[in-house]
Amino acid sequence: RAVCDSSSLAAFDRDMAAQYRSGIANADPDQRRLLVQTRDRFLGYRERCGSDECISRIYRGRMREIDDILAGRWQAPR
Repeated sequence: RAVCDSSSLAAFDRDMAAQYRSGIANADPDQRRLLVQTRDRFLGYRERCGSDECISRIYRGRMREIDDILAGRWQAPR
């Protein structure tokens, strides 16, 4: 609900979704698996946020994560 109620969060959502779709379309099988696997974790984090700032931070982190996966820099969190 917070994403739909905020134009800035909605913009983050659209940008991240476009990045994700492009990544899925261009990823190799291992990258695709990681994108899907980490998406579920991202959604869980986003749902637990209690503020717009938290949600913004989660979106920025997810967009960096997608970039890292596609560039081969991603490492699993410890």
